Amino acid sequence: MTASEPSTMFHKRQPVNETFNAGLAGAAVGLLASAVQNSLQKHKAGAMGIFTRTGAFVGGLFTFASASLANFRQKEDGYNGAAGGCAAGLVVGAASMLCNAYLLAGSVPVMAGSCVGLGALVGTFQAAGSTLVNGSTVPPKALTEKADPESPLLASTQERRARFFKSST
Repeated sequence: MTASEPSTMFHKRQPVNETFNAGLAGAAVGLLASAVQNSLQKHKAGAMGIFTRTGAFVGGLFTFASASLANFRQKEDGYNGAAGGCAAGLVVGAASMLCNAYLLAGSVPVMAGSCVGLGALVGTFQAAGSTLVNGSTVPPKALTEKADPESPLLASTQERRARFFKSST
């Protein structure tokens, strides 16, 4: 392995520590969101309602499932995120069952759909490199490769282009 190649060694993760940190961050964000919801909605909990709708459990469960699977498999890849997303999706589906029981006739399908949807979303995101933009050091292949001038495909493409853009005189 040279100095320019990334390290492929697995570094053991600390699930409990990561869960605590994610739970704390989720609690802070959930507390802020609940405070805004509490001020805009009517409910019977009063001012204490901000403590009943936090996202600490969902974030903590996602992190714990992801870190535990990574330690078990000794790999960092999209499957870890998919497992964490599925676990978090199950909780989100179960929470929607409890909050909106009168709207949802079958809540197990909602839990399963949340598991599959969130797991697929997070797993795909992590498998793609955990970024939404292309790396600045790696240009797309389409810009770096030149077409072969002898290719019959290129000739047919140019003929098609000439027919399409022919001038009408």
